[in-house]
Amino acid sequence: MKTPLRILFALLFLAVLTPCFATDIVRIPPQYKKDTLAAPDPEYPIKAQHLGYQGQGIYRLIINDKTGIVDEVKIMKSTHYRELDASAVMTLFNWKFRPGINHRDLLVVFQMTGWTRDLH
Repeated sequence: MKTPLRILFALLFLAVLTPCFATDIVRIPPQYKKDTLAAPDPEYPIKAQHLGYQGQGIYRLIINDKTGIVDEVKIMKSTHYRELDASAVMTLFNWKFRPGINHRDLLVVFQMTGWTRDLH
């Protein structure tokens, strides 16, 4: 067998053996983070990544206008996946705003893009 063909087969063999993963992104557009003192992004749950769940949800934060702490999170539009909504809601309870803000609606996007290979 010729050398270039051997190299091609070796590369194909390695490509098949190495696992590939989607690149996960959780995005909250910057305009929703104005007036925040703390605004961590939600994590993309591992189970949701493995099952290929994606979606975007709209959440209403009810904020204590004296302390800036989030008192309540309502799901206005669901991602249609319990794991994604739960991750967003639990993280949004950790947000903190400047005093004087009493509510905020925001968009959270869970998206998987492209594929990466993990070589060891």
